[in-house]
Amino acid sequence: LMVTLLAFMVEEQHLLIRRVGNQGAAEQSFQYAQAVNAWAERVLNDDLQRDVDHYQEDWYRFGRPDLSFQTLDDDDSFSLTTNKEEEEPETVLIDIGFDGLEYSIDDLQSKYNLNNLSSTNRRFQAAQKQIFINLLELIDIGVGDLDLRERLYGALLDWVDSNDLESINGAESGLYGAKATSYYAADQKMSSLGELKFIEGFNQEIINKLRPHVTVLPIDNARLNINTASEELLGALNSAPVVDLSSVTAFLARRSQDSFTGFVQSDIQAAETAIIGVNPIGARPAANMMQVNSQFFQINAKVTLGDYVYCMKTVVLREPISASRTPNVSVLSREQDTLCQEETITTESREEI
Repeated sequence: LMVTLLAFMVEEQHLLIRRVGNQGAAEQSFQYAQAVNAWAERVLNDDLQRDVDHYQEDWYRFGRPDLSFQTLDDDDSFSLTTNKEEEEPETVLIDIGFDGLEYSIDDLQSKYNLNNLSSTNRRFQAAQKQIFINLLELIDIGVGDLDLRERLYGALLDWVDSNDLESINGAESGLYGAKATSYYAADQKMSSLGELKFIEGFNQEIINKLRPHVTVLPIDNARLNINTASEELLGALNSAPVVDLSSVTAFLARRSQDSFTGFVQSDIQAAETAIIGVNPIGARPAANMMQVNSQFFQINAKVTLGDYVYCMKTVVLREPISASRTPNVSVLSREQDTLCQEETITTESREEI
């Protein structure tokens, strides 16, 4: 009896030690992620050239020291180089005494905002439908199956609109309430891409294909930044079905040039011509869907402490600079990225196997 009792006491002690260790790792990881957020917000705030945003700027280099780039002339600018006078500057990581930290800043206006579909402007909504249908086609979702793409659009439209009226090919609370685990349709703007798994027709395969190209922003009229958007997204900005992307690919080839410093406002007309080129028969670019700068960004932080992995995603709004307002970066949402953590665990498990 004494040996059995002692065994239980030792087991409880081990569980207590592990529990306390996990809590400590969770808190430490959270603080590391918060520090990354504060650092990234400062990098975004220090960018005073906000008329044009592209992938040669400091905010994109943040956490990506392996990129080859030319440094800026301003000595006070954020830089990861050791010597600005070198022809090919050597990039280095800032030593913070901790190796298990990965971080980056993503431009959310390089992706399509699903909440654009919630607009009550009928003309704008019709244009957004065609953009979404084109995007599905271009990323190989429902190829040759227009009915599937129409059903996906209808279900998503009913999820983000403000009423409980079922649209054509749509799905509302009546359908969701009949499921084994019943729930209501949101009938409001999406707050996270995680909601896609609850929408009728969006299985995991479709979500995985869609995730790199879409985002969720708290507005219903978000434009795409042509400096950072992919050729699939730019080609999708068409009033007609897309035939091929050759003209868009040729236009975006300028971004790979060493001398590229970003498309400016006057380049939008050339972008429109490239979009028309993917289907010249009756095609025209979607109105008011392109710009050359961005306001919405996502800060990604991944902390690894031994076996513990913590991922955080923070969406921020960077306000434009005006004479009456000081530059400001405000946090819109912050969430733990469970998908990132699950992918890490899966990879480690595969390596062990």
